[in-house]
Amino acid sequence: MVAILERINELLFAAVLIVSFSLLAYIVLQNWRSDIVRSLGVLLAGVIIAYSGDLLLARAQRPATIEFLGRAQWLGIVLVPAGYIHFANALLAFGSAHTIAQRWRRSVYAAYIGSLAIFLLVVLGTNLVIYTGSPSGPVVRFNAGPLFWFYVLFFGLAIASALIAILIVRRSALTPAQRRRLSYLGATFAAPGIGVFPFLLIASPNVIPLTLILALQAVASLIVIVMLTVMTYSVAFQGMLIPERLIKQDFVRWWLYGPFVGITTILFIQAVPVIAQSLGLPPETLITFGVMVMTVLMPIFVTQAKPYLDALIYRQDHSEIDYLRNLPRNMFTRADLRALLENSLVAICSALHVKTGFVVAPGEDGFSVKAVWGSRRDVRRFVTDHPVMSIIPQLESMPYDAAASLDSGSFVVIGDFCLFPLRSPDGIFLGAIGLEATLDQLRRNGGMSSDMRRMATGLAHQIELALTTAQMQRQIFDALRELAPEMQSLQQLSSRLAQATPLTLGNLDDDIVLHPDFPQLVKDALTQLWGGPKLAESPLLGLRSVRRTLAEQGGSPTRALQAVLRQAIANLRPDEQIDPSAQEWLLYNLLEGRFLRRQTVRDVAHRLAMSESDFYRKQRIAIEEVARQIVLMEEHEYENSSGRR
Repeated sequence: MVAILERINELLFAAVLIVSFSLLAYIVLQNWRSDIVRSLGVLLAGVIIAYSGDLLLARAQRPATIEFLGRAQWLGIVLVPAGYIHFANALLAFGSAHTIAQRWRRSVYAAYIGSLAIFLLVVLGTNLVIYTGSPSGPVVRFNAGPLFWFYVLFFGLAIASALIAILIVRRSALTPAQRRRLSYLGATFAAPGIGVFPFLLIASPNVIPLTLILALQAVASLIVIVMLTVMTYSVAFQGMLIPERLIKQDFVRWWLYGPFVGITTILFIQAVPVIAQSLGLPPETLITFGVMVMTVLMPIFVTQAKPYLDALIYRQDHSEIDYLRNLPRNMFTRADLRALLENSLVAICSALHVKTGFVVAPGEDGFSVKAVWGSRRDVRRFVTDHPVMSIIPQLESMPYDAAASLDSGSFVVIGDFCLFPLRSPDGIFLGAIGLEATLDQLRRNGGMSSDMRRMATGLAHQIELALTTAQMQRQIFDALRELAPEMQSLQQLSSRLAQATPLTLGNLDDDIVLHPDFPQLVKDALTQLWGGPKLAESPLLGLRSVRRTLAEQGGSPTRALQAVLRQAIANLRPDEQIDPSAQEWLLYNLLEGRFLRRQTVRDVAHRLAMSESDFYRKQRIAIEEVARQIVLMEEHEYENSSGRR
């Protein structure tokens, strides 16, 4: 019975180690800037070190190795109480008890110094905290020294401080979601303490049966796995300005790829010797086949399980998420459009017995040849002699006939090519098909039946439909890109409200970017960017980004605001690869000319080839874009300030 319990404990020690390391990696990568996350990282690191020692001690045989491992694992044991005090302080700073947290801040440094002192007493081989006992089984290695009870008191005070902090912050929480998460945290915060506290220095097999101690160790390990998972999940929301559903999804997927796969693999490897002995096969052979099977099956299982887990996470948004998940398979991409153009052109040229043809269609760089069939040299020569952009006006001016076909006479002859315009159902010009033949040649071409002509016309209409669909998709994606900052700001605002406390709510009330006239405030500041009362007395002087820039600008609030406005405009500068006629460049050039170069409305409008009425409409859009950039800068400053707390 003892041997079985020892084996179970080894497996559970390995499971706790995998879960703790995975959760540490997850929480650190998610939000390392948050002080709460850093304190939780200390707690998880303590659990990892302590359980690593337990796992190695279970296999150690030499007394010197046992002595070294038993003392080394105390680094994790002493880190946990210090981590609890750090955690309590960070939690109070994040909540409404910021003043209390500032007074307790010195206690965090004292806790880490005290932990280091205890660890040094242990590793130096003194008998003040622990001393080597007479092993009387697989679990008893050391006895308690006279200062061990000081550690117990230190540990108890640390646990109590964390519990008090959780209760204080929960009492001040304003939203049901935050109270619920703090309730989870209050129910599971003791997990690191349960995992690392050296109970065996108190409970001896001489008093308690060894089987009961081993059984309790196994139960404690299971409890620690569950509690650590819930505790980390609760902390993952603190200070994260992304929707709750995304945090849940990331956490569940991380747990699947990390702890679940790791624990399953460890269990399989541990089960191999038993299976090999029953089958009479070498364990190495089974491990080879097992790793092969696990490598293939585990990713398949995780992939199959994710949709069901996502369905639990997105209960209210299930239909939207399913549609978005399948969108990449259903959308009509540029590669799909190019393939359709090329295949349709081949079919049209084959049906009409034409040797060379091409399709002109719009792209990011304007109209250009998108598909070619036959002699590319002839097409290049035609485009050189007759640039595409020069013949587009002639094609656009052709009268629109909804019933036009390739043999109806709706064409224009340029050089050796007949060009047939392509239009959307409402008559918008989409491009053209060019065929290297005159219309008479096409009509005289033998063997072309009316069915073949109808097929070619039908394919031309399919090209028109494809170009119309691609254009609509491009407009939708452009709209989504424009909405992205608003959606991000709304998500961050929702997250801030969900984590609101009386202190943070007061700060939220003073947040200038939430003011309904914020775009007008930005406009007033821009109109007097080079100086004036609207700039010197602007409410925008209270922006976080302005306060951060204050020292860089010699303590002048006005210059700091000017720097922030210039940075917001600079953030709008498009990539050099974007078409100079694109909307992004138009808005940036308008802002640069009107506000950075101080040019008149007439000069800027003339340079950008627009009327003054159109200029004012574009200027309003451009100023809204500047306001949006400032909101993003403020959110970044808020995240940094939350991390520093």
